[in-house]
Amino acid sequence: MSEFDKMYKTHIEHIDQSNLIKRAYKSALYHDRWKKTGLDIDSLKGYKGISQLPYTSASDLRDTWENNTVEDIILTETVGFWYNTSGSMGNKKWIPWTYNDYNKAGGALAEIIMSYLTPQDRVLMVVLPPPFISGTSPFKLLENTGKMGTPLEILAFSPSYLQDGFGLLMKRKPTALICTPSFAVRIADEIAINTPKLLEARAKQENKKLLKVAAAVTKLKKIYPKNIFKEMKIGIFGGEKLDPFRKILEDKWGIEAFDAYAFTEGFSGGFECSEHNGLHFPSRNGILEIIPEKELQKEEKDPTYKPEAILLTEAEEGLIGELVVTDFKEAMPMIRYRVHDRVKVISTADCTCNFVAPRLKILGRTDGIINMGVIRLHHLIFEQLLMKEFKFGKVEQWEVFVTREKYRPKLVLTIKPEFVKNEEDFKKELFESLHSFDLFQRGYDNDLFVFDEIKLDDNLKLELYGQGKSKKVRYDPDFDKPVKI
Repeated sequence: MSEFDKMYKTHIEHIDQSNLIKRAYKSALYHDRWKKTGLDIDSLKGYKGISQLPYTSASDLRDTWENNTVEDIILTETVGFWYNTSGSMGNKKWIPWTYNDYNKAGGALAEIIMSYLTPQDRVLMVVLPPPFISGTSPFKLLENTGKMGTPLEILAFSPSYLQDGFGLLMKRKPTALICTPSFAVRIADEIAINTPKLLEARAKQENKKLLKVAAAVTKLKKIYPKNIFKEMKIGIFGGEKLDPFRKILEDKWGIEAFDAYAFTEGFSGGFECSEHNGLHFPSRNGILEIIPEKELQKEEKDPTYKPEAILLTEAEEGLIGELVVTDFKEAMPMIRYRVHDRVKVISTADCTCNFVAPRLKILGRTDGIINMGVIRLHHLIFEQLLMKEFKFGKVEQWEVFVTREKYRPKLVLTIKPEFVKNEEDFKKELFESLHSFDLFQRGYDNDLFVFDEIKLDDNLKLELYGQGKSKKVRYDPDFDKPVKI
């Protein structure tokens, strides 16, 4: 039995020792749905017991928060911190953590981070402000490096404050970067564009020949982060797939790039080692399952079918499927939560990096998410915003094609109209409807994606799947290829 198998055996024993299932049954998130199954909850033991329970989804979370009090949902009297998701379906999902949850997750994260870094490193973190977990959580969890006796110096900035803090960064000279990959590319691009302007302005103001020469040189040779942060050696990137950005990040920042994976609802995740071939999923605070692709296909054809999952320790190399997570959080454990990320098992064998945990590759989504990097919107939001009543036309069908313009995602919206009174006014109405949704507005106004084209096509035909459902979101085959500045 491998070390990872032994750990999973301990986790499964923990299900019974901690009364995880009985505790979770008290939460409004699970109580009614589990009760409807007719299962004797008290008799469910170990993984066999867990596997009989229904899956949990993002829609279950949203429904629970809309229809129940906080006291009926959480399983503790004290909450340490509240996080929320970006709100891809409109209604945000709030996730409570206790301080014990923090300590468990933070200890595991600190140990992983210190496999990359040393106490002498200075980490530049460009993170979203509270209450978004994708930014705030890594910052707070990394505080645990101090508890391990290997404290890191952390220079944490929100994207909007980075420019104001540039002077400090020049003095402290960070050696590592933690950021979302697309924003790190944007920083590199803006440094290349703005450095000549800044030097030229300073040269005029101070009338120094050296600055004038430097300004002239930067017009001939672009300045990138690697020319400024010369002590930077590694970057750890999460929040979106690293692969399209890896080469340009390593080139413009002069670093070795590592992929990381986490999701808002739980505290289980994955990280890339020096092999750069998949992410290790140590799962120290929970257990992972995979719903094989053939089971997902059965569900697609028959939505009433309950797909069967395989425990990660039993998965064969090459298996492709959807990730399912059960974690052990105190405040609100996630039981059989369908993350809707499609994964491939790269290896379950020992790795040359000596870290004992299977490696998975994140392939994409299994649901109708329109992926715009750090901004994600469910296709049902587009459906609501596009299928309502308009003054100058009416939508019969629609399709979004997702491609890229340099490093930014680009959306092309094609409409099959039922009728049109005025084409330009109709397109304006469609844009204004999408822009009224806060997440779309936030991404568009901050240039996180490109949306400058709406097409009208009377001959639009959508791809069909499952029981005659139409696929409204398509991706350019080159969407995941390396991006350029």
